Amino acid sequence: MNGKNIFHYNPKPFVMNAFFSAIYTSLNIDYRKFYKMDALSKLGFLASEILLAGSDREQPKDNTSIVLFNKSSSLEADTNYQQTIQHKDNFFPSPADFVYTLPNIVTGEIAIRNKIHGETAFYVLTDFSPEKIRTVVNDTMQYGRMTCALAGWIEVDLFTNFINCFMMLCTSKSSTISHSHLPVGLKNIYADKNLLFNEYAIDHLIN
Repeated sequence: MNGKNIFHYNPKPFVMNAFFSAIYTSLNIDYRKFYKMDALSKLGFLASEILLAGSDREQPKDNTSIVLFNKSSSLEADTNYQQTIQHKDNFFPSPADFVYTLPNIVTGEIAIRNKIHGETAFYVLTDFSPEKIRTVVNDTMQYGRMTCALAGWIEVDLFTNFINCFMMLCTSKSSTISHSHLPVGLKNIYADKNLLFNEYAIDHLIN
């Protein structure tokens, strides 16, 4: 977070759910619902836990929004659910899988956990687009009259066992900030794409 390694995990082969469980344990979280989540929700939930550590989770947050993006939607949950309904002679629809067959479930999980009452949205893009992310976050803050936005890209590739998470906590500032004031991690990752949040400061960044 903010350029510093806060968790080390290097077993081989990499097992996605074991990785999530290891982070969950390291954070000393007591949230039983975590184990029922699909991989996308676990990834977003854990990233938000790290970014919002120390905040008052019981305090309603009317001016905070959640805006997340990816390119594969809820494919993992969709695939798992499809396997329960594709054979007529072995038809057993799974409510546990079905409930996660929308990508915006992860924004709901985070909002409920942290009592975030502002706008929550999940956008599915054809590919990663820092320009679109910047536009959506800035519009959410400016026109939605939010003072804080939890935003980022969370991707789970079921077929290659690959995960990618970039999440940031943006808060409104009265003055414009320059590229040099952004966290080092953000500059290193997206320097070539000139990702700039001109009106808002990136308080915390996880990648």
